[in-house]
Amino acid sequence: MSDAKVREVWPGIYIVHLPLPVRPTIVNVYLLHSGDEWVLVDTGVDTAESKAAFDTALAQIGCPPDGMTRVICTHHHPDHFGCSRAYRERSGARLYMNRLEYEIASAFGRGRRSEDVTAFFIRNGVPIERFVQIPSPAAFWSEMYRPATPDHFIEDGEVLTFGDLQIEVITTPGHTAGHCVLYLRRQRLLISGDHLLPKITPHVGFYPGGPENPLRDFLESQRKIQRFDVNLVLPAHGGTFPDHRHRANQIIHHHEYRLQEMIDAIRRQGRTAYEIGCLCFGFDVGSPLMVQIPATFETLAHLQYLHAQGRVVREDHGEQTLYRAT
Repeated sequence: MSDAKVREVWPGIYIVHLPLPVRPTIVNVYLLHSGDEWVLVDTGVDTAESKAAFDTALAQIGCPPDGMTRVICTHHHPDHFGCSRAYRERSGARLYMNRLEYEIASAFGRGRRSEDVTAFFIRNGVPIERFVQIPSPAAFWSEMYRPATPDHFIEDGEVLTFGDLQIEVITTPGHTAGHCVLYLRRQRLLISGDHLLPKITPHVGFYPGGPENPLRDFLESQRKIQRFDVNLVLPAHGGTFPDHRHRANQIIHHHEYRLQEMIDAIRRQGRTAYEIGCLCFGFDVGSPLMVQIPATFETLAHLQYLHAQGRVVREDHGEQTLYRAT
Protein backbone atom coordinates (compact mmCIF):
# COMPACT_ATOMS: atom_id res chain seq x y z
CA MET A 1 0.00 0.00 0.00
CA SER A 2 1.28 3.49 -0.82
CA ASP A 3 -0.51 5.15 2.09
CA ALA A 4 0.87 4.26 5.53
CA LYS A 5 -2.56 4.85 7.07
CA VAL A 6 -3.68 1.39 5.95
CA ARG A 7 -1.56 -1.75 5.75
CA GLU A 8 -2.12 -5.46 5.31
CA VAL A 9 -0.58 -7.04 8.42
CA TRP A 10 -1.68 -10.60 7.60
CA PRO A 11 -3.34 -12.01 4.48
CA GLY A 12 -6.83 -10.50 4.50
CA ILE A 13 -6.21 -8.53 7.74
CA TYR A 14 -5.76 -4.75 7.43
CA ILE A 15 -4.77 -2.20 10.06
CA VAL A 16 -6.25 1.28 9.58
CA HIS A 17 -4.90 4.30 11.52
CA LEU A 18 -7.61 6.84 12.38
CA PRO A 19 -7.01 10.28 13.94
CA LEU A 20 -8.09 11.20 17.48
CA PRO A 21 -8.50 14.68 19.03
CA VAL A 22 -6.49 13.73 22.15
CA ARG A 23 -3.46 11.65 23.04
CA PRO A 24 -2.89 9.01 21.91
CA THR A 25 -3.59 10.77 18.61
CA ILE A 26 -4.16 7.56 16.62
CA VAL A 27 -6.45 4.58 17.11
CA ASN A 28 -5.97 1.39 15.12
CA VAL A 29 -9.08 -0.28 13.75
CA TYR A 30 -8.99 -3.53 11.81
CA LEU A 31 -10.70 -4.74 8.64
CA LEU A 32 -10.94 -8.50 8.17
CA HIS A 33 -11.76 -9.90 4.72
CA SER A 34 -12.87 -13.45 4.00
CA GLY A 35 -15.00 -14.51 1.05
CA ASP A 36 -17.86 -12.04 0.74
CA GLU A 37 -17.46 -10.83 4.34
CA TRP A 38 -15.81 -7.60 5.48
CA VAL A 39 -15.64 -7.30 9.27
CA LEU A 40 -14.63 -4.09 11.05
CA VAL A 41 -13.17 -4.27 14.57
CA ASP A 42 -13.63 -0.95 16.42
CA THR A 43 -14.72 2.28 14.75
CA GLY A 44 -12.81 5.38 15.79
CA VAL A 45 -14.69 8.54 16.80
CA ASP A 46 -17.51 10.14 14.84
CA THR A 47 -15.68 13.09 13.26
CA ALA A 48 -15.42 14.18 9.64
CA GLU A 49 -11.64 13.71 9.76
CA SER A 50 -11.84 10.14 11.06
CA LYS A 51 -14.57 9.11 8.62
CA ALA A 52 -12.66 10.62 5.68
CA ALA A 53 -9.52 8.70 6.66
CA PHE A 54 -11.55 5.50 6.93
CA ASP A 55 -13.15 6.02 3.50
CA THR A 56 -9.70 6.54 1.98
CA ALA A 57 -8.58 3.25 3.51
CA LEU A 58 -11.65 1.43 2.17
CA ALA A 59 -10.94 2.70 -1.33
CA GLN A 60 -7.31 1.58 -1.14
CA ILE A 61 -8.09 -1.98 -0.13
CA GLY A 62 -11.10 -2.35 -2.40
CA CYS A 63 -13.88 -2.53 0.17
CA PRO A 64 -17.01 -0.64 -0.98
CA PRO A 65 -18.33 1.90 1.58
CA ASP A 66 -21.39 -0.30 2.21
CA GLY A 67 -19.41 -3.52 2.05
CA MET A 68 -18.99 -4.18 5.76
CA THR A 69 -21.27 -6.96 6.99
CA ARG A 70 -20.24 -6.99 10.65
CA VAL A 71 -18.82 -4.50 13.18
CA ILE A 72 -17.31 -5.79 16.44
CA CYS A 73 -16.38 -3.36 19.22
CA THR A 74 -13.88 -4.36 21.90
CA HIS A 75 -15.28 -1.88 24.45
CA HIS A 76 -17.39 1.23 24.90
CA HIS A 77 -14.83 4.05 24.82
CA PRO A 78 -15.45 6.72 22.15
CA ASP A 79 -12.41 5.82 20.03
CA HIS A 80 -13.66 2.22 19.77
CA PHE A 81 -17.45 2.59 19.67
CA GLY A 82 -18.11 6.24 18.85
CA CYS A 83 -18.78 5.86 15.11
CA SER A 84 -20.73 2.61 15.30
CA ARG A 85 -24.06 4.19 14.43
CA ALA A 86 -22.75 5.96 11.34
CA TYR A 87 -21.08 2.84 9.94
CA ARG A 88 -24.05 0.61 10.65
CA GLU A 89 -26.47 3.07 9.05
CA ARG A 90 -24.29 3.28 5.96
CA SER A 91 -23.55 -0.43 5.50
CA GLY A 92 -26.37 -2.24 7.29
CA ALA A 93 -23.72 -4.21 9.19
CA ARG A 94 -24.71 -6.15 12.30
CA LEU A 95 -23.09 -4.80 15.48
CA TYR A 96 -21.46 -7.04 18.10
CA MET A 97 -20.42 -6.02 21.61
CA ASN A 98 -20.32 -7.22 25.20
CA ARG A 99 -23.58 -6.45 27.03
CA LEU A 100 -21.86 -4.90 30.05
CA GLU A 101 -19.92 -2.53 27.79
CA TYR A 102 -23.09 -1.31 26.14
CA GLU A 103 -24.71 -0.69 29.52
CA ILE A 104 -21.69 1.31 30.66
CA ALA A 105 -21.74 3.37 27.45
CA SER A 106 -24.66 5.44 28.70
CA ALA A 107 -22.21 7.23 31.03
CA PHE A 108 -20.98 9.24 28.06
CA GLY A 109 -24.48 10.56 27.56
CA ARG A 110 -24.43 12.50 30.82
CA GLY A 111 -23.57 16.10 30.18
CA ARG A 112 -22.88 17.22 33.77
CA ARG A 113 -21.20 15.67 36.75
CA SER A 114 -23.61 14.38 39.35
CA GLU A 115 -23.48 15.38 43.01
CA ASP A 116 -22.24 11.89 43.81
CA VAL A 117 -19.25 12.33 41.50
CA THR A 118 -18.46 15.73 43.01
CA ALA A 119 -18.58 14.20 46.51
CA PHE A 120 -16.31 11.40 45.28
CA PHE A 121 -13.76 13.97 44.10
CA ILE A 122 -13.85 15.82 47.43
CA ARG A 123 -13.57 12.61 49.45
CA ASN A 124 -10.41 11.63 47.58
CA GLY A 125 -8.70 15.00 47.90
CA VAL A 126 -9.17 16.29 44.36
CA PRO A 127 -9.06 20.13 44.39
CA ILE A 128 -12.58 20.38 43.02
CA GLU A 129 -12.48 24.18 42.73
CA ARG A 130 -10.12 23.73 39.78
CA PHE A 131 -12.53 21.44 37.96
CA VAL A 132 -15.96 22.97 38.35
CA GLN A 133 -15.69 24.85 35.03
CA ILE A 134 -14.08 21.96 33.16
CA PRO A 135 -16.38 19.93 30.87
CA SER A 136 -17.08 16.40 32.01
CA PRO A 137 -15.78 13.58 29.75
CA ALA A 138 -19.34 13.12 28.49
CA ALA A 139 -19.57 16.77 27.49
CA PHE A 140 -16.17 16.68 25.80
CA TRP A 141 -16.96 13.57 23.72
CA SER A 142 -20.65 14.26 23.05
CA GLU A 143 -20.21 15.53 19.48
CA MET A 144 -17.92 12.61 18.57
CA TYR A 145 -19.80 9.75 20.22
CA ARG A 146 -22.81 8.29 18.40
CA PRO A 147 -23.06 4.66 19.47
CA ALA A 148 -25.60 2.21 18.11
CA THR A 149 -27.50 -0.51 19.97
CA PRO A 150 -25.78 -3.87 19.36
CA ASP A 151 -27.57 -6.58 17.41
CA HIS A 152 -25.72 -9.30 19.29
CA PHE A 153 -24.07 -9.37 22.73
CA ILE A 154 -20.82 -11.34 22.71
CA GLU A 155 -19.70 -13.55 25.59
CA ASP A 156 -16.48 -15.14 26.80
CA GLY A 157 -15.54 -18.22 24.79
CA GLU A 158 -18.03 -17.53 22.01
CA VAL A 159 -16.74 -18.27 18.50
CA LEU A 160 -17.94 -16.02 15.67
CA THR A 161 -17.66 -17.37 12.12
CA PHE A 162 -17.37 -14.98 9.17
CA GLY A 163 -16.45 -16.59 5.85
CA ASP A 164 -13.40 -18.71 6.63
CA LEU A 165 -12.59 -16.70 9.75
CA GLN A 166 -13.24 -18.03 13.23
CA ILE A 167 -13.00 -15.35 15.89
CA GLU A 168 -12.98 -16.37 19.56
CA VAL A 169 -14.17 -13.83 22.11
CA ILE A 170 -12.04 -13.52 25.26
CA THR A 171 -13.35 -11.24 28.00
CA THR A 172 -10.54 -9.23 29.61
CA PRO A 173 -12.05 -6.94 32.27
CA GLY A 174 -9.86 -4.29 33.85
CA HIS A 175 -9.42 -1.37 31.47
CA THR A 176 -13.22 -1.48 31.32
CA ALA A 177 -15.59 -3.90 33.01
CA GLY A 178 -16.55 -5.83 29.88
CA HIS A 179 -13.54 -5.33 27.62
CA CYS A 180 -13.07 -8.12 25.07
CA VAL A 181 -10.14 -9.18 22.92
CA LEU A 182 -10.59 -11.22 19.76
CA TYR A 183 -8.53 -14.31 18.99
CA LEU A 184 -8.17 -15.75 15.52
CA ARG A 185 -7.12 -19.23 16.59
CA ARG A 186 -6.23 -20.53 13.12
CA GLN A 187 -3.92 -17.59 12.41
CA ARG A 188 -2.94 -17.15 16.06
CA LEU A 189 -3.68 -13.43 15.90
CA LEU A 190 -4.84 -11.43 18.91
CA ILE A 191 -6.79 -8.22 18.31
CA SER A 192 -6.17 -6.79 21.75
CA GLY A 193 -8.10 -3.50 21.89
CA ASP A 194 -6.70 -1.50 24.80
CA HIS A 195 -5.93 -4.52 26.96
CA LEU A 196 -2.42 -5.17 25.67
CA LEU A 197 -0.47 -2.24 24.18
CA PRO A 198 3.19 -2.28 23.11
CA LYS A 199 4.51 0.99 24.58
CA ILE A 200 2.04 2.27 27.16
CA THR A 201 0.07 0.66 29.94
CA PRO A 202 -3.71 0.83 29.58
CA HIS A 203 -5.57 3.04 32.03
CA VAL A 204 -7.11 1.08 34.90
CA GLY A 205 -9.14 3.34 37.17
CA PHE A 206 -11.59 3.05 40.04
CA TYR A 207 -14.78 5.03 39.40
CA PRO A 208 -18.03 5.63 41.29
CA GLY A 209 -20.41 2.81 40.50
CA GLY A 210 -17.72 0.77 38.73
CA PRO A 211 -16.18 -2.61 39.59
CA GLU A 212 -14.94 -2.94 43.16
CA ASN A 213 -11.42 -4.10 42.28
CA PRO A 214 -10.57 -3.24 38.65
CA LEU A 215 -6.81 -3.68 39.03
CA ARG A 216 -7.29 -7.24 40.31
CA ASP A 217 -9.53 -7.91 37.30
CA PHE A 218 -6.94 -6.42 34.96
CA LEU A 219 -4.01 -8.43 36.31
CA GLU A 220 -6.06 -11.63 36.15
CA SER A 221 -6.92 -10.79 32.54
CA GLN A 222 -3.23 -10.31 31.72
CA ARG A 223 -2.56 -13.79 33.06
CA LYS A 224 -5.60 -15.19 31.25
CA ILE A 225 -4.44 -14.21 27.75
CA GLN A 226 -1.08 -15.87 28.33
CA ARG A 227 -2.87 -19.23 28.04
CA PHE A 228 -3.33 -18.60 24.30
CA ASP A 229 -0.67 -19.14 21.63
CA VAL A 230 -0.21 -15.93 19.63
CA ASN A 231 1.94 -15.14 16.58
CA LEU A 232 1.13 -11.44 16.46
CA VAL A 233 -0.72 -8.91 18.62
CA LEU A 234 -2.84 -6.30 16.83
CA PRO A 235 -3.30 -3.48 19.38
CA ALA A 236 -5.54 -0.41 19.33
CA HIS A 237 -2.60 1.97 19.85
CA GLY A 238 0.98 1.54 18.67
CA GLY A 239 2.50 -1.00 16.32
CA THR A 240 1.83 -4.71 16.02
CA PHE A 241 4.16 -6.92 18.04
CA PRO A 242 4.97 -10.58 18.84
CA ASP A 243 5.52 -12.26 22.23
CA HIS A 244 2.33 -11.26 24.04
CA ARG A 245 3.40 -13.16 27.16
CA HIS A 246 6.51 -11.03 27.58
CA ARG A 247 4.50 -7.82 27.23
CA ALA A 248 1.78 -9.04 29.59
CA ASN A 249 4.41 -9.85 32.21
CA GLN A 250 6.00 -6.42 31.75
CA ILE A 251 2.63 -4.81 32.47
CA ILE A 252 2.08 -6.99 35.53
CA HIS A 253 5.53 -6.08 36.89
CA HIS A 254 4.85 -2.39 36.22
CA HIS A 255 1.79 -2.52 38.45
CA GLU A 256 3.59 -4.52 41.12
CA TYR A 257 6.21 -1.77 41.25
CA ARG A 258 3.50 0.91 41.41
CA LEU A 259 1.76 -0.91 44.27
CA GLN A 260 4.96 -0.97 46.30
CA GLU A 261 5.57 2.69 45.49
CA MET A 262 2.18 3.56 46.97
CA ILE A 263 2.80 1.48 50.07
CA ASP A 264 6.03 3.42 50.61
CA ALA A 265 4.21 6.76 50.16
CA ILE A 266 1.82 6.03 53.05
CA ARG A 267 4.02 4.04 55.36
CA ARG A 268 4.45 6.91 57.87
CA GLN A 269 1.32 8.95 57.40
CA GLY A 270 -2.12 8.76 55.87
CA ARG A 271 -2.76 10.59 52.60
CA THR A 272 -5.63 11.11 50.21
CA ALA A 273 -5.68 9.32 46.86
CA TYR A 274 -4.92 12.62 45.14
CA GLU A 275 -1.86 13.23 47.34
CA ILE A 276 -0.62 9.69 46.74
CA GLY A 277 -1.11 10.16 43.01
CA CYS A 278 0.93 13.37 43.10
CA LEU A 279 3.82 11.48 44.67
CA CYS A 280 3.68 8.31 42.57
CA PHE A 281 2.70 9.74 39.18
CA GLY A 282 4.67 12.96 39.50
CA PHE A 283 1.92 15.51 38.91
CA ASP A 284 0.78 18.53 40.92
CA VAL A 285 -2.10 20.97 40.98
CA GLY A 286 -0.58 22.87 38.06
CA SER A 287 -0.33 19.82 35.77
CA PRO A 288 -2.76 19.36 32.88
CA LEU A 289 -6.16 18.24 34.10
CA MET A 290 -6.12 15.39 31.60
CA VAL A 291 -3.19 14.04 33.64
CA GLN A 292 -4.44 14.73 37.16
CA ILE A 293 -7.86 13.12 37.01
CA PRO A 294 -6.98 9.81 35.27
CA ALA A 295 -3.91 9.43 37.50
CA THR A 296 -6.05 9.91 40.61
CA PHE A 297 -8.53 7.27 39.42
CA GLU A 298 -5.64 4.93 38.66
CA THR A 299 -4.20 5.57 42.11
CA LEU A 300 -7.57 4.62 43.59
CA ALA A 301 -7.58 1.35 41.64
CA HIS A 302 -4.22 0.46 43.21
CA LEU A 303 -5.42 1.46 46.68
CA GLN A 304 -8.56 -0.65 46.28
CA TYR A 305 -6.36 -3.61 45.36
CA LEU A 306 -4.11 -3.06 48.38
CA HIS A 307 -7.08 -2.58 50.70
CA ALA A 308 -8.61 -5.87 49.56
CA GLN A 309 -5.30 -7.55 50.43
CA GLY A 310 -5.26 -5.96 53.88
CA ARG A 311 -2.12 -3.97 53.11
CA VAL A 312 -3.69 -0.54 53.57
CA VAL A 313 -6.47 0.84 55.73
CA ARG A 314 -8.94 3.62 54.97
CA GLU A 315 -9.54 6.32 57.58
CA ASP A 316 -12.24 8.96 57.38
CA HIS A 317 -11.18 12.48 58.35
CA GLY A 318 -14.12 14.84 57.91
CA GLU A 319 -15.11 14.85 54.24
CA GLN A 320 -11.92 13.11 53.16
CA THR A 321 -10.67 9.53 53.14
CA LEU A 322 -7.02 8.89 53.97
CA TYR A 323 -5.07 5.73 53.16
CA ARG A 324 -2.34 4.37 55.40
CA ALA A 325 -0.11 1.30 55.11
CA THR A 326 -0.83 -1.38 57.70
